[in-house]
Amino acid sequence: MSKPSAVLATAFALVLAGCQAEAPSADAPAAAPAPEAAAAPEAVPAAPAEPAASAHVGLMAHEPWSRPLAPGATVAAGYMHLMNHTTQPETLVAARAEGVGRVELHDMAEVDGVMQMRPIEGGLPLAVDGMAAFQPGGKHLMFIDVSRSWNEGDVVPVTLVFESGTETVVDFAVTASKGDAASDEHAHH
Repeated sequence: MSKPSAVLATAFALVLAGCQAEAPSADAPAAAPAPEAAAAPEAVPAAPAEPAASAHVGLMAHEPWSRPLAPGATVAAGYMHLMNHTTQPETLVAARAEGVGRVELHDMAEVDGVMQMRPIEGGLPLAVDGMAAFQPGGKHLMFIDVSRSWNEGDVVPVTLVFESGTETVVDFAVTASKGDAASDEHAHH
């Protein structure tokens, strides 16, 4: 085995050993890597394992975006996939953004055959490892009294506030392309 392969095999074995539920006792013999582990180190590099695991920890928003504002418009909607990768349930209770009078949590509901936008009262709960989709025609953030125009390519920092007191700043990309009919249709297939 070449020296880089031996180093990778050793690193892979250490990563696997760190994943064991219990630490071995002092008088237990050290386990040798299984032949499969020694034969496959090039296919499974050990270094990326830690960053991949830490990439999904905490409260996070995936692909946050909003549409550009039409000239003179002062209201916009924000969309994202909000995820809770913590060890406790959380509730999104508020949001704020510089240059925005207020931000509300809204949902769309059908009432007597007509879609209506309604505020989400009491916040939006997120279970441990749960996800809430904020999307056109459904849940969204409503930005009210926006003081400046939002143009294609702008980024709008939005602070999400949770019941626990945790605050997370999320950069919303301003783009027209995510909200077009072709994108919406493609996302459902």
